[in-house]
Amino acid sequence: MLKASPNFHQGINFIQISSLPYDQRELFNSWVPQSAKMKLEINNISLPDCVEYQDYAYWFDFQYQNQNSILDASL
Repeated sequence: MLKASPNFHQGINFIQISSLPYDQRELFNSWVPQSAKMKLEINNISLPDCVEYQDYAYWFDFQYQNQNSILDASL
């Protein structure tokens, strides 16, 4: 699975959790603390489920990729 690309708005690199592929969305949403989630408003559109890209990138590199590597090794 590919790592999502960041969005950029007002100096913040972020991702919207709901835009992630289903498996990443479910796993990341259960991993990330509620306090890391932020609500952004861009062009009068509310994005209630955003996190800084660095939090997602850390999770993807050290949690998600490692979990998938372990599963691949067991096959």
